[in-house]
Amino acid sequence: MTLHTSANCNMPASRTMTGTATGNNCDVNTSGNTGCGVQAPTANSYGPAFNAAGGGFYAMERTSTFVKVWFWTRNGNVPSDVRNGGSTVNTDAWGTPTAFFPNTNCDLASHFGPNEIVINLTFCGDWAGQASIFNGAGCPGDCATFVNNNPSAFTNAFWDIAAVRVYT
Repeated sequence: MTLHTSANCNMPASRTMTGTATGNNCDVNTSGNTGCGVQAPTANSYGPAFNAAGGGFYAMERTSTFVKVWFWTRNGNVPSDVRNGGSTVNTDAWGTPTAFFPNTNCDLASHFGPNEIVINLTFCGDWAGQASIFNGAGCPGDCATFVNNNPSAFTNAFWDIAAVRVYT
């Protein structure tokens, strides 16, 4: 979970969250565009471990003073209003968020416009499509060539999204 912004958006070193900060400067032009990321305390919040666990639940709350993100494994302690898809939710009852991004040293309103839900199916987008990123991950050649020449590598690639819910 990471925020990527323009200049002058920094997160405090100490925040109330269950995740671990991996960076505090959200500016895309610093630190190789790593942003101000937070690593979840569980290894199954993404990738093969996420799939092996049967997925999970992500929730985000954004106000003028903070952005909070929660992650629960599919069989974890998921709040009932999330698990059951209630018509309303009570984020105050969800416990400490996995990631917390306060506006302490970041005017969130000046860095973010309206939220948009984007499900990106790009194999070789602006970031992963860069040869330096692709090669830096230990992959030979370039992403587009790999994808075009290795269709069997994606035999089991698919999205399985049970629901997307938006509450205002």
